[in-house]
Amino acid sequence: MRNILLIISFIVSIFHTAAQEADIPCNVKKSDVFKDEYKHSKILLVEEDSNGGVFIVRAYQGSLLSGATRGFYFEHYNANLQLIKEYEYELKLGVLIGIVVNNDIVHMIDYGYDKKKKQYVCSANSANIKDFKFTKKELFSLEWDEVKTPGLFNFGSIDNDYISNFITNNDKTAFAVTVDVEDKNDKEKHLIHVFDNNLNPTLKHEFKREVKDRKYKYENIDISEDGKVVYVLGRVKDKKEGKKGGSKKYHYELTRITSSDAKIQTFDTDEHYAQSLKTVYKNDKISCVGFYSDRNDNRFKGLCYFDMDPVTLDKKTTKFNEFTEQFLIDKYGKKKEKELKNISYRDIFLTPDNDIVFNAEEYYITTHHRTGQNGMSTGVYYIYHYDDIVTAKISHDGELLWARNINKRQQTSGDESYISYTSMIINNDTYFFINTGEKVKKLRNDRIQFGQKSAKKSNLNVIKINHNGEFEFKEILDDKDNEVPFMVAYGATTKKGNNIYFLGRKGRKKQLVKFSL
Repeated sequence: MRNILLIISFIVSIFHTAAQEADIPCNVKKSDVFKDEYKHSKILLVEEDSNGGVFIVRAYQGSLLSGATRGFYFEHYNANLQLIKEYEYELKLGVLIGIVVNNDIVHMIDYGYDKKKKQYVCSANSANIKDFKFTKKELFSLEWDEVKTPGLFNFGSIDNDYISNFITNNDKTAFAVTVDVEDKNDKEKHLIHVFDNNLNPTLKHEFKREVKDRKYKYENIDISEDGKVVYVLGRVKDKKEGKKGGSKKYHYELTRITSSDAKIQTFDTDEHYAQSLKTVYKNDKISCVGFYSDRNDNRFKGLCYFDMDPVTLDKKTTKFNEFTEQFLIDKYGKKKEKELKNISYRDIFLTPDNDIVFNAEEYYITTHHRTGQNGMSTGVYYIYHYDDIVTAKISHDGELLWARNINKRQQTSGDESYISYTSMIINNDTYFFINTGEKVKKLRNDRIQFGQKSAKKSNLNVIKINHNGEFEFKEILDDKDNEVPFMVAYGATTKKGNNIYFLGRKGRKKQLVKFSL
């Protein structure tokens, strides 16, 4: 009898350790299959109306190889995803850097060089979604010689900084536009303009540091809920640098900017190496979180956490949390010294209790050579790998509550839209939407691994991780029941937080799907 009880106990423990296919309540709605003039498009924004319908903005491009956005589709659907109204917006000048929606008004924020004015101009093109009659308003302008740019219409990265950047606060009630500008002494210098969602200016600041431009790297920018405070997190290389990644000497700077002043708090990661950090704004603190490794070691050991007073920037907490034993078992099947590399940050969420959920993914690129019949190389191609999902929950005071690794193997040499994932959080539960193959692979030590060989055979799954870090999964769409595969890399969530939308595509065929959790 005792042996039987031990066997039953062992079986139960397996079911608690490994992810299990489960019944996760999920309502699914699909639009009709439709066709666009342009083959390639993706969802940029979704906003739900008061009647259960949804307003969607999609960007389209001429071809996948060009990557250049040609214009936008504005679409208004009712609660059953039936199209009510649509409008095509062709991009004629500059580059769209952001979209702001306030009730029924949509603002398209663009930035570019105006040949007539001979200035760089940031403008808002605004319209009511009921009629799509656009009017233009200039937000600010800069002279040609003020802007740091290697060439006309080149809006890429210079010295690790983007020439123009668009940021919103969590509630999307305010947004900022930053511009990298010239400094005669080649010092770090940006202009920051902040507006509310009615396009009223709330803050203008010239951000300047007595640091060479190439030695200052922006990590990210946060805006307070009232839109009157901006936090800038940057990484500064010290004068004496190491020879390789893990040994570089640098420190972080957090700057608090208001309309009247700016103050800076400096901190570093001591004997550890944090490749990058992200800020998280809360009511009572401003926190920074990221992965860290030890000096002279580029393998990630765990997550680091810092928090400061949001007004004084006084340092309150510094913590380095090693990956948990559960995480290493998820990853390797047993506890090992080998840690992670190639982790790419994806999302940060705040729970109702102000805990932080931090999501990332193993991402890397491999180079391959094509060979002819004579064995000679005929060209080079690249494989984009999207492997394991890494997720962790950090308490409001910086303690690592849990960390999990979801085993996944996905790769492509073409369109990356159908692999990777989109995540969302509802209350204290985290959800990941991924495409997988027909079968979930079983690994040693009661683990499973998701995989996908082809976009044509994509079964859409949802993975749920509850507040204790226990996860389960469910297939919610089988590829046999769909005319098109869905682009899980570009899902869009709503403000209410319990609905997520995906666009499916096969050739010029398109379809929208809505999941309600």
